[in-house]
Amino acid sequence: MGVSERFPVSLNAVNIVCFKIDWEERALNVLLLKRSISPQKNKWSLPGGFVQGHETLEEAARRIFVDETGISPAYLSQFRSYSNIKRDNRVINQRSGQKARVVTTAFTAIYTSDEELQLDNESQDIRWFKIPRRYLSRYIPEDFAFDHYEILVDTSNRLRATLEYSGLATRFLPEFFTLGQIQDIYEILWEVELDPANFREKLTNVDGWIREVKKVPENVKSRRGKPPTWYKEESLTNFERMISNPEGEKIREKEVEYQRNIESSTEEIKILKKK
Repeated sequence: MGVSERFPVSLNAVNIVCFKIDWEERALNVLLLKRSISPQKNKWSLPGGFVQGHETLEEAARRIFVDETGISPAYLSQFRSYSNIKRDNRVINQRSGQKARVVTTAFTAIYTSDEELQLDNESQDIRWFKIPRRYLSRYIPEDFAFDHYEILVDTSNRLRATLEYSGLATRFLPEFFTLGQIQDIYEILWEVELDPANFREKLTNVDGWIREVKKVPENVKSRRGKPPTWYKEESLTNFERMISNPEGEKIREKEVEYQRNIESSTEEIKILKKK
């Protein structure tokens, strides 16, 4: 058996699905790059690249995202790995034609600033695209590289589902915010209208997530009308489902289906005892 058979070449990559809120359009956006290099040249892709030998996945994800976009996310969290053997087979030796499979780990990122995007030398375009829950294909380019469309859909679904049991909504907001602004995040991501009184009552009953702030900097105080009550995130907590997405049944079903597929493809490994 040759060395290449005993030690098959597999490359580790990361891809970052970065979301932001377009407050004028009240829409969820995602950042995409148009590739200027092969493979998949001229196709739209998620920011990403290969993990270096001295890096963790998290370190690689942050480095690559900043290098390729010129901006830095406010939040970054590992989501899911993609290892389909056909997703990306790279030729790593032109003379022999040797290929390596690429396994990627997707990260969810949230961006809250307004810095200008910067192109690197491997991209010919960079843009924010609207990603509504419905009619996704009307706004997102069809010519996606690799399996990045699948990764985008999976991550978008998980983001929306996560709001039911996690305080992630406040990561889209500045340091000081109102209960109404949290409700805005839920309504934008879920594309629904929520009853303010019922929603705010549930918000304030979640222990350890947000706390009221009595003193805030002058630059965050409202200039007109009655002064609002300001809040600040205490911790990014998880909780029992605080509020159910009225349109979330299909999203929850997709997550359950994914977990079921994982369990069915994973067999128990028997432990052999020495005689």
